[in-house]
Amino acid sequence: MKKIILSLAVLALLVSCNLDEKPQGVIPKDGSIQTVDDAEGWMRYEYIYLRALNAGAYIYTTEIASDFFNPSLDYGNREGSEYRWDWNSGDPFVDIWGDAYSAINHACYVIETVENLDKSKFDTDEVKRLNKVVGVAYFTKAFFGLKLLEYYAPVYNSTNKDKYGIMLVDLHRPTGDITSYPGRSTVAESYNWVVENLKKAETLLAGFPGTPGSEELTIDAVHALQARLALYMGDWDTAISKATALVDGGKYPLCASQAEMTALWKNDSGQECIVQLWADNAANSRPSTNDPSYVNYNPSNGQYRPDWIPNKWVASALYSTTDLRFKTWLMTGLKVTVSIGTASGMTLFNKFPGNTTLGAETAHLQKIKPFRIAEMYLIAAEAFAMKGGADAVAIQYLDKLGEKRDPSYHPVSLSGDALKEYIKEERVREFIGEGYRWFDLKRWGEGMAARPDPQLKAIIHTSGSNGPALNLAVSASDHRWAAPIPTDELAANPQIRDQQNPGY
Repeated sequence: MKKIILSLAVLALLVSCNLDEKPQGVIPKDGSIQTVDDAEGWMRYEYIYLRALNAGAYIYTTEIASDFFNPSLDYGNREGSEYRWDWNSGDPFVDIWGDAYSAINHACYVIETVENLDKSKFDTDEVKRLNKVVGVAYFTKAFFGLKLLEYYAPVYNSTNKDKYGIMLVDLHRPTGDITSYPGRSTVAESYNWVVENLKKAETLLAGFPGTPGSEELTIDAVHALQARLALYMGDWDTAISKATALVDGGKYPLCASQAEMTALWKNDSGQECIVQLWADNAANSRPSTNDPSYVNYNPSNGQYRPDWIPNKWVASALYSTTDLRFKTWLMTGLKVTVSIGTASGMTLFNKFPGNTTLGAETAHLQKIKPFRIAEMYLIAAEAFAMKGGADAVAIQYLDKLGEKRDPSYHPVSLSGDALKEYIKEERVREFIGEGYRWFDLKRWGEGMAARPDPQLKAIIHTSGSNGPALNLAVSASDHRWAAPIPTDELAANPQIRDQQNPGY
């Protein structure tokens, strides 16, 4: 496919980056990996992919498509198609297909090239560093394989196991021979492929222990992704094993005060982060913002002119007022300005307030946090609850998280379906804005209920096609839970030309 073939020449288009080892915009392929430094230079580009595809539109479009926000009168149709669920193969939901396969293809080249080096020429420390390079590459393949499955495949279960999953790419083939391009494998084969790549990453990264706020992938990052993957697959025992090992060790303490929460989300302290990806303003290497104008504050006139306003259930019912997340991520009692005037007493969402070491506060730039320990608490709780007969243990993990998040927290006294619903609600409270909600609704098979009332309908854009979208409900069987394969990808690869997802 053309986007895969060209991946090695377009990396610099993903994100601005300063890597002294390689020229800007192009990576010479032949003979480019001869030394450990060469290999590590190539590994840095995998971090670019991980950062670029875990930020910006790759995060906030799924939040806009879910049930958290409604558009202000002045939103200008930015992310409007995602809000209305009117994407198609010519105008896809998020075109992560080509970008993710570029990352996978890059990783395949690194694996092939490094594994073919004559290791007898390297000392013990150099071999260890090369193992890390290959381990990161296998992790990259697994991470983006799972990301592709989230977007483009049905959920993993016995009913869907033989339906179309993703293309499994294990060899770097920069060729125009279209007959060599792969078709889509089944859901079961695709998930097993992710599992196997993670096993290889686990072996190779075993000697690289995790630390809070690590800017590099470690064995703990592998285990965190294994826990997430196992949860998606309904492999409750593995999810429990991987998640609890990270939680119970105490290596990644939860924030225990508003000051610590603010330090994490504004100043990127790294607390709670199994991985927090590197960014640096001086090096001209910054991530995209995860804020699609949730705030849009103009300090020159003191006006808030957001594109997206939290629904009433988020603004006034999701959190207790003593919850650190409420106090850190939501701003209350604000005057919001739109074309018709000013509305008072509004609540806005500000989980990404802007680290000023990365740029102006109004740019809302934060270091990217793909794995936080809070996710492991909630994976453990959900897996214990779903496994059955272990509600009391599930509650222990919920209570440990809740006690840190809210000084007025009351221990959970639920069981069965009521406990499962509480866990789902806690995932909403914890991960709002981070790109989890749409995928959670999909994997739970619940569909999306009609969007609740906005805080103030008078300042919400309700004309034209936005009117029905304001009350949009999407059933679990709706074909749009699997995104369309982009048209140009279908045209480039004859093996998938007849493998478009249903309904497009």
